[in-house]
Amino acid sequence: MHQYELVFILQGDLDEATLETAVETVQTLITNAKGEIVKTERWGKRRMAYPIRKMNEGYYTFISFHHNPEEIVNLNRSLGYNEQVLRSIVVRVA
Repeated sequence: MHQYELVFILQGDLDEATLETAVETVQTLITNAKGEIVKTERWGKRRMAYPIRKMNEGYYTFISFHHNPEEIVNLNRSLGYNEQVLRSIVVRVA
């Protein structure tokens, strides 16, 4: 298992309960594929450098986790299908 870091931006117009559900959904995607979450940080609502889907603000979340490299493709695909996620990036920590 390798260590990865994930940063994703959720829509800025979501309420607190929906935000909590969206973050838990991403964490569940990781743990259901036998990944292990090390740390989750919520960076809060921030202004983006450029509009994405006509939105200027988004909620940023950082997750550090251990995972098998084969499952990262499935994680990226699932994040892409989620309409609440505006952008996401997964990076392997050396």
